[in-house]
Amino acid sequence: MPKTVNRFVVTVVAAAATLLAVGVVVASAHGGPGGGGPGFGGASVSSLVTQAAKDLGVTRAKLVTAIQDSAATRIAAAADDGDITSDQADELKAEAQDNLSYAYAVSETKTVASNLGIATTALNTGFRSARKTLATARIDKALAAGDITADEATALKTKLAGATLPGYKSGGGFGLGGGEFGGGHFGGRR
Repeated sequence: MPKTVNRFVVTVVAAAATLLAVGVVVASAHGGPGGGGPGFGGASVSSLVTQAAKDLGVTRAKLVTAIQDSAATRIAAAADDGDITSDQADELKAEAQDNLSYAYAVSETKTVASNLGIATTALNTGFRSARKTLATARIDKALAAGDITADEATALKTKLAGATLPGYKSGGGFGLGGGEFGGGHFGGRR
């Protein structure tokens, strides 16, 4: 298998695993299978993007467009490199327009930042802030619902304050992965 195709197959598998992990974290945050209880996980990509847009001082629509455009650029590059066919690229681009989680998984930090006209450090800072805000809200919600005690909420907030949260892409941690061409649409077919 050519090196570029092999790299693309690995990318597809990694993204599929990331999207599965997001589902498990979201399910556990809502009392479903996956356990874990209250912590830093549980936010959807949509919630993360909405909060990050606020923290970055841009509209949600502008941030979504920057993410979708980054995904489209990445998909086009894969087609140009021969990693996928043009038909596959068209399908993946349509998926990125219809599915924010998919677009987020495929997008690249540097391209999203460029699309917004900001530095990658600013984008990462905005997403770190958004993750912290969402995690704090999750702790507060669990406390209000009686799922945790005030002492547990304080301990979680202390842990959160000392945590180094991921920026735009995460390798885990908050439950939103840094996978790439995911969704299992082409699973390495060429």
